Amino acid sequence: MNAQVIRLAVLLLVTARLAPVVRGANILCIMTVPSPSHHIWNRVVMEELVARGHNVTVVSQDGDKSRTNLTYILLEKVYSTIYQDEQLDLLEVAKETAFQSLFTFKEFYMGMCRGALLSDGLKVILSYPDSFRFDVVLYDFGCGPCLLPLLHKFHYPPLVSLTPFSNPPFSVFIAGGHKHYAYTPHFALPYGSKMGFLQRVSNTLLYLAEASMREFYIMPALDTMVRTHFGYEDMPYLGELEQRTVVMLLNTNPTFDSLEPLPPNVIGIGGAHIKDPAPLPDDLERFVQGGKKGAVLFSLGSNVRSDTIGEHRQRVFIEAFRQMPDYHFMWKFESELNIPLPPNVIIRPWLPQNSILNHPRVKAFITHSGGLSTQEASWFGVPLIGMPIFIDQHRNLARSVTAGVAEKLDFASITTDDVRRTVLKVLETPSYRDNMKHRAMYFRDQPESPLQRAIWWIEFAVRHPTVQHLRSPTLELGTIRSNLLDVYAFLCAIVLIVLWLIHYTVKKLLFQQRRGLTKKKRE
Repeated sequence: MNAQVIRLAVLLLVTARLAPVVRGANILCIMTVPSPSHHIWNRVVMEELVARGHNVTVVSQDGDKSRTNLTYILLEKVYSTIYQDEQLDLLEVAKETAFQSLFTFKEFYMGMCRGALLSDGLKVILSYPDSFRFDVVLYDFGCGPCLLPLLHKFHYPPLVSLTPFSNPPFSVFIAGGHKHYAYTPHFALPYGSKMGFLQRVSNTLLYLAEASMREFYIMPALDTMVRTHFGYEDMPYLGELEQRTVVMLLNTNPTFDSLEPLPPNVIGIGGAHIKDPAPLPDDLERFVQGGKKGAVLFSLGSNVRSDTIGEHRQRVFIEAFRQMPDYHFMWKFESELNIPLPPNVIIRPWLPQNSILNHPRVKAFITHSGGLSTQEASWFGVPLIGMPIFIDQHRNLARSVTAGVAEKLDFASITTDDVRRTVLKVLETPSYRDNMKHRAMYFRDQPESPLQRAIWWIEFAVRHPTVQHLRSPTLELGTIRSNLLDVYAFLCAIVLIVLWLIHYTVKKLLFQQRRGLTKKKRE
């Protein structure tokens, strides 16, 4: 027994020396994507860091209840700049083509930056002394590097870039690697990995258009804007600041995302925001149990409010639910609804989504097909009725339909019969639930939780701030060399030269042959 204790003690000492536990690090979080869903995902990571004994300072347009060692510095002008001053309408964005959406995103990035630079909250973090020590910086890179001059101000602590938004096209410009357009569809396109020729053409053109817009317009414009505001004469170009990324954390999992080759410092942590849910409150428990055949959750997420979709669509859903009395429906509805509700429908401004999806009597989820909602339904094995509105939602649903775990509703032309028929098809066809149970089985079968993996890699960056061996060589090689465009051009040139020589030789021989024949005729 004593020998076993000694061996265990030695093992613990060796483990501690190889991977020392990090506690009490000062962490700066730059979370500048104006989306409540991004905040929901990022908040889980930040709160877990606090729970592990770190001190976290968050610069963000979103806040939360204060807690010990977690400080929010609010960028109070961001949302008002985008939605009031510049009047962005998300339901209008839903009508745009994939190509048109690129220009909307461009304005979204620029509006976020304008609002951030106008905010008094930015003055708060700028008032910190330049000598203040941050051990690591977490950066949600989804809206561009508008506030990465803070990295320069605090003398370049290691940078961890992360995003809840799957694996965006521009991640390769930050962490390196390759985007293979042949089988990785752009987030704005509802394609799977097996694309036809014309789909691959449109996918390639969209990727190239977005890359060109980012490289030649968005990044130079942001750089000019922030350089004027911050006034750091010796600050590198914003694109170079992004590429100081030590680790990138992506909200992806191969169970439902495109398979992509990633550099070793790009880590998938899909579902990091999902925790063991609490039991349902008593009133919701009674309502769920009251459904003869079960219950259904209905939510459009955090960016589009159900009270903004118009009275016609609201009545369509209510009438469809009325025609399915054996099921009880819970609808996340953010304000008062002036339409009489049938007894099998309740509305709430907020619903505990994970707790509901975890309930065994919840049989389906009517959703906007956002990334986080799709992941949560996949984790708990609940099939989907998707009503995508914009951005990546069409792609998310297309993958789920292909996997046999979902059916689609058309938001633009929805009718009562569409809703009733589609919902009943998913509820009463066992294959949807069976397929989703398989997806859940694969998603949940991991060596550690996605959140634990995220925290380990963040602390890895604290332990090894100057690590270089994980860095993708494509960042140094550049687009032309890393994609072998120079080699292909060289090989094409050789082929063309050889063909020209063959053509020249044959032409000369034929000419000499004709000349000889002509000479014989004359003789």
